[in-house]
Amino acid sequence: ASCGWWPVAPCWLPGRVAHRRRKRQRTRSMLSFALAMLTVVSGLVTSVPHSSRMVQPTLKRTSTARCMAAEPDTIKEKVKPVSTGDYYIELPYQNYMDGDRPAASWKLGADNFVKQGKTILVQLGETVGLVPKDPLRPPFCLGLVLSNEAVKEAERRREATGGRVEAHPVSRGLYDLGCFFLDNLFDGRPIQRFWFLEIIARIPYFSYVSMLHLYESFGWWRAPELRKVHSAEEWNELHHLLIMEALGGNSQWSDRFLGYHVAFLYYWFLVGVYLCSPRIAYEFMELLEAHAVDTYATFVKENRQRLKMLPPPAVATSYYTAGDLYFFDDFQMRPPGSRRPTCDSLLDVFVNICEDEGEHVLTMKACQDYALLGERVQSPHLVYPAKTERSPDESERRKMWKVWATQMNEQQ
Repeated sequence: ASCGWWPVAPCWLPGRVAHRRRKRQRTRSMLSFALAMLTVVSGLVTSVPHSSRMVQPTLKRTSTARCMAAEPDTIKEKVKPVSTGDYYIELPYQNYMDGDRPAASWKLGADNFVKQGKTILVQLGETVGLVPKDPLRPPFCLGLVLSNEAVKEAERRREATGGRVEAHPVSRGLYDLGCFFLDNLFDGRPIQRFWFLEIIARIPYFSYVSMLHLYESFGWWRAPELRKVHSAEEWNELHHLLIMEALGGNSQWSDRFLGYHVAFLYYWFLVGVYLCSPRIAYEFMELLEAHAVDTYATFVKENRQRLKMLPPPAVATSYYTAGDLYFFDDFQMRPPGSRRPTCDSLLDVFVNICEDEGEHVLTMKACQDYALLGERVQSPHLVYPAKTERSPDESERRKMWKVWATQMNEQQ
């Protein structure tokens, strides 16, 4: 077939040329991506450990750092407390999970795929031995430990002394299943475990606020103070998460992949639970927060001396001493300004986080009372106007309104 004279314009020629052009473009794109991946891997294998990493710590190569990484048993004799201005354990903020600016979902997803692809190769290379592991990279160099049996024992003691959370059987079953997977997936990796916990801990507050927005949009129920408290709780959990990221808790792609996918499913699960019973949704969160208290308290007990000698990450110092302390007060069931924790060492940071989780437990109990008894949960900063001895009744208010209206009409 032809479009006019055959030697000049066959009808299949334009489509054929366009097809070949698109095929060449796809081939060039695939080759460019493969070349970039090979460049990353070859650079990691042939260069010094810190030269090409996506996650590059600011760990100073000092004798102090090497002593803390290699000789934990002699730490007291050889290492003096480090100045809090020298954040040698802290990883700089990494943007491999974030876009540079708001953009279309497909662009953000594609950019994240490329960035995550590089970190997948790094982790695979370290697993098979092609890429050397850096012994001074957090959290591996910190030498921190956490015993699963000690956490279980702390939970048993709490429940035996009246601290058991009376939860729905389904909630209790899901909680026990989650603890089982945590103990097995993060055994011997406490910082990574805490990062995973904090990723999950933020999700309920996202779900609660989403449902409160839905109720308010339908005109069913308006609770701005409760939304404010939940937003402050999420802000607190966010800073716990940032602290764990500063300590290298999200350095492995597999942990990030698991954490973010579980968080996505957990969000929609809690939306459904809140839709049916807000009280059960708050009850389930109380279970998790109580477990977090047991876990952090055990961790502090087992690592007290080592944590005392490590400086706090900058994000922790900012949040607990110089950040938005108004919002810090909002998630707690106590008078504003009554809790101002110190943050001079990593020990202070984890003690503060443990106390924060205890405050979340109290807030979740208060939210259950709100759902069950109608006892309102509100920001501790909220101050109602002082009440007079006797408020005027409806007839008196109507009379006052007529007097005011008459005066306004006379002025006109």
